[in-house]
Amino acid sequence: MLTVLRRARATFALAFALAAAFPAAAAATAEPAAQAASAPVRTPYPAIDPAFSRPDTRRVPGRETLRSYLATRESSLQLNNFCFVQQSLDPGPGDEQGESLLWMIWREGATIQRINVVRHGQSYRPDPALDPVTEGQALAYATGRINLKTGVVPTDEDVGTSTFLVGRPWVNHMFAQCKRVGTSVRMPAFRAVPTR
Repeated sequence: MLTVLRRARATFALAFALAAAFPAAAAATAEPAAQAASAPVRTPYPAIDPAFSRPDTRRVPGRETLRSYLATRESSLQLNNFCFVQQSLDPGPGDEQGESLLWMIWREGATIQRINVVRHGQSYRPDPALDPVTEGQALAYATGRINLKTGVVPTDEDVGTSTFLVGRPWVNHMFAQCKRVGTSVRMPAFRAVPTR
């Protein structure tokens, strides 16, 4: 899991560094201040991003796993909507293959969470030691969750060197890609049975 966190942080750092290059390039031009102020804000994120795709169904948590997740998060008494989307990351320095991340957007929980990572050229293999209930509990306690109420700043530049903040443009891009190619799962409300 530590390796996943390091890679995800590196991915965020790269994305934010690339996003930061856009304002720097704009500042380098000799536009008058009034003209620059009226210019439309460019977004570094394309509407149709080929890095995103419909996830492999074997990677998406099953309904029993999501029930366990919701019960552990004490959020089972209302309808819950999830969207899963797969993002392909190009190889970075010292990395010959690249990897694929599975993201989970939980609307009612106001979070975006990394679920699993698969290296390019490899197949996803679920942990045989985890039954669906345990897998749901593990997801509920896992790190790598972005709180959409407290962890989002207005621009990618506002993120700075933070390892837990993300910019609103990135969040909007994630929602747009999930809507475009993601897999949606609706979980009806249920009364969770307490575990002891």
